[in-house]
Amino acid sequence: DIEKMVKDAEANAAEDKKRREAVDAKNHADALVHSTEKALAEHGSKVADNERRAIEDAVSDLKEALKGNDAESIKAKTNALAQASMKLGEAMY
Repeated sequence: DIEKMVKDAEANAAEDKKRREAVDAKNHADALVHSTEKALAEHGSKVADNERRAIEDAVSDLKEALKGNDAESIKAKTNALAQASMKLGEAMY
């Protein structure tokens, strides 16, 4: 009986870890979307149109990924947005 409880706990630990990773990825992505949208609103005119569109597309892609629970997809799209928004960061300073 105790062995079964230990096995269940081990199985649940892996699921808990995956769930926690998904939540962390979503929180990080939400924060990046918010800060990027704010920066675009304030400083979007300082970057070229094609760069602004690339950032807006990356924001849209990430928002779409956030509707699901695929942590890897969310992380990949978060990284893509971070890369795209570097030009915005450069233009701000």
